[in-house]
Amino acid sequence: MPINAGSFRKLSTHIGMFPSYTNIGVIEDGDSLYVIDSGVNPKDGEDIVNSLKEIYPSSTVKAILNTHSHSDHCGGNAKIQELTKAKIYAPFNESRLMEFPETMFSMYWGARPFDELRKIHYMQLEPTFPDTLLHANDQIEFANASIKCIPLPGHYFDQTGFLVTDKADGKTSFFLGDGLFGMSMIKKYWIPFMFDPNEFRKSVMLIDETPADFFIPSHGDVTEGDKIHALAEINIMITLETEILIIKTLQKASLTHEELLEAVAGFAGIDLKLGQYVLIGSTLKSYLSSLLDKKIVSYTIEDNRMLWSATKGQVN
Repeated sequence: MPINAGSFRKLSTHIGMFPSYTNIGVIEDGDSLYVIDSGVNPKDGEDIVNSLKEIYPSSTVKAILNTHSHSDHCGGNAKIQELTKAKIYAPFNESRLMEFPETMFSMYWGARPFDELRKIHYMQLEPTFPDTLLHANDQIEFANASIKCIPLPGHYFDQTGFLVTDKADGKTSFFLGDGLFGMSMIKKYWIPFMFDPNEFRKSVMLIDETPADFFIPSHGDVTEGDKIHALAEINIMITLETEILIIKTLQKASLTHEELLEAVAGFAGIDLKLGQYVLIGSTLKSYLSSLLDKKIVSYTIEDNRMLWSATKGQVN
């Protein structure tokens, strides 16, 4: 969904959002506006600024609050700063990656990315330099709203969700970043990118236990109140299903990482293109690391190949 004034949705008196590929949060504080995440690219950043001028003609964007450093969450930062001189708030460790996005691309690929890989949209990110570094449970106070910074690691290193309370009506909106995925995202990708599946599940459980009127995943529809329980359960379930698939596959034969990726993608009916090959491949390595630490899988080096196997006594 394109970002424009017509798509803007009010959640409470001073809190709203633009539904889009990456949902964008908005806090209205008199003549100041605060944006949560900035979209995929400079066009998203420009669309956010222009749409907010139409909705709030007497206000300007004062700051961007980034949930994490992935390019579909901070890709509009530089353009918004260019147009408004907005400050940037970001989680402490994520800020380092925003300053030097080459490290993020290198992590995906495991080496210097080649030119074709750099041209994929989520790797085209201009560095930005946060002004305010956020830490777990920091509280930010504005005249019209208060924000609690809630750590939601797992999808990425220092991802942070923003629990926003509207001081006018008391309604709370929890902007989750990729701490939890909406059903449309799960149906489309099934194996979403994550750095640490164990931490991801803990973050989902924390989201599930946190009272809020609205839960806003960055990718997916707004979920209201107690309806978050079912979505949280599905998010946990997909990670466990992936783990079980890996274990069952490795019970049949010892495989290299690439052979395992081929088997998992084939089972899921995924026709891997370059982007998915890199992201799902990286995610499978995260699952293997997690399972290895729990002694559920093991590896050997044979004939100069790293072979992964399931240990005995696991899922049948």
